[in-house]
Formats: sequence, structure tokens, C-alpha cells
Amino acid sequence: MYEVNGCQVVKVGGYGYRWRGNEPLEVGDRVLLPENYVSRIKNGPGPTVGVVSKLGTTCRGSLSDVVGRAPMAGEDG
Repeated sequence: MYEVNGCQVVKVGGYGYRWRGNEPLEVGDRVLLPENYVSRIKNGPGPTVGVVSKLGTTCRGSLSDVVGRAPMAGEDG
């Protein structure tokens, strides 16, 4: 599936996420993912950076939302 309730669906790190932004995401885009139990242990509190690996997903069930776009590597922000 590529869309859920009007939101784009992408795959990042093996998991499916929804994107509610105006501009669609593309493969290779850096995104901020919501904190979860594992990311908090590995990376500390707050969102973590991931890279869109695929448009659409075969994941079923609830999907978390992408928090936002991440700055390109080397950019401040």
C-alpha cells in the first residue's frame, strides 16, 4: 500500500510509517522518526534520523507518523 487515509506510506529501516507533509517523500530522503523504547536506549531521548528505503509498505496494522524531514548531512538545523 502506498497511502493510508490520504497520507503517504513509506518504509524506513524495515518499518512502515505515514507521512502527512505537503511534499511527498522520495527514496533516500532523511526523516525524523518518533522516539520509541529501543531508539531511546540506543540514541537517547527525542526523534531519531532514518532514511526512506522504499515507497509503500506491506506492513499491516497501525503505522507511526514520520515526525518531519531531517536536515541533509552536514547542514545545520
